[in-house]
Amino acid sequence: VPNQDMSGMPMSGAEMAWPTEAPDHDMMGMHHERPTTFLGRVIAWLGAWHPAMVHFPVALLLTVAFLELAAVVRRKPIYNAANKILLALAALSAFVTAPLGWADAGMPTPQDEWFLIAHRWLGTLIPFVMLLLWRLKAPAEQAAAKPSPPFYEATLVVTVLIVLVQAYLGGDITHGGDHMNF
Repeated sequence: VPNQDMSGMPMSGAEMAWPTEAPDHDMMGMHHERPTTFLGRVIAWLGAWHPAMVHFPVALLLTVAFLELAAVVRRKPIYNAANKILLALAALSAFVTAPLGWADAGMPTPQDEWFLIAHRWLGTLIPFVMLLLWRLKAPAEQAAAKPSPPFYEATLVVTVLIVLVQAYLGGDITHGGDHMNF
């Protein structure tokens, strides 16, 4: 497709400018210069997988939270019997996803926006919190027989809140500060 200057064309409310329009676009404080070395290109390519990979540990964590809530509401601990396995998969995938985020965003610079800094460090923390959750969760046999301890449940609630803040910050980075406007 030939380069066309569309700057003079009116843009309706239904249309959206994509972050990839301009080759030198600085996406919400992220620095994306094309790497010149093979290793640099491999790291950039791996980093491009971060937005796709991040949904897996988030979905698993939210599934665990839903099953824990169902166990409490229905008074049937059996609902959360498999949560130790789900938390193990969430933690493992978070330990893969977080470095991909670093590869995607690049190393910190003084010009980084606050939301990129917060997203980077919360993303670094989350795999360790998920690992803590996994450690606190009782094995399936015990989890199926009795309710989860309050400290585990409180840690799960805090973790879900951290992940939701993290997701909001990720949306800020990829879609801009008004991405949640109604």
